[in-house]
Amino acid sequence: MTRSLARALAAAALGAACLSATAAEATSEAEFLPGRIVPGKSIGPLRLGMSEQAARRILRRLGRGSRLEKHIRKGTSSEYLEYTHPYVFTAYTIGYLGRPGKRRVVLIISHVDENKTREGVGVSTTEAKLVRTYRRLACKLVLVGNPSRTECLLGSRSRPHTIFAVDPGYAISGRPPLPPRVMRVLVQQPFKRF
Repeated sequence: MTRSLARALAAAALGAACLSATAAEATSEAEFLPGRIVPGKSIGPLRLGMSEQAARRILRRLGRGSRLEKHIRKGTSSEYLEYTHPYVFTAYTIGYLGRPGKRRVVLIISHVDENKTREGVGVSTTEAKLVRTYRRLACKLVLVGNPSRTECLLGSRSRPHTIFAVDPGYAISGRPPLPPRVMRVLVQQPFKRF
């Protein structure tokens, strides 16, 4: 065997080892947190009322860090923080309320369609199925942003509740319009977010 051939084989073996290590790291980071949406209570392992530290431990499975979206002071010692996880693409948004070291989860938003309720409702569910499944929904059109959206409330705003944010559906020229679908699911405590 010539030296150049031996070097080429060694380089190929080293490259394959690096690729398999990178693939192992990539697959160790989850794309989403498995589990059901329990209206008014939780999304997967994330529960309303859990501590910020416990939520962050769970969210580490997603890897790639987080991004602070909102930081609002509430009075002299309390504050509201909202993070998106993971940093690269948003799968979840988590809101924490309280004093530093004592913050609790008050908002969980799922942007992924792997989390569903027991009835199979979640992100990408059609509005028609959502309304058929939950007859006690209170839906209203929200004109903030472009495009506008419909928010369907399940439960009472004075108690922990769930909101299904529905996009209006889109028309692509030359094709039939897409039906309105759930674009995110919010499980939250009764508090003023903004």
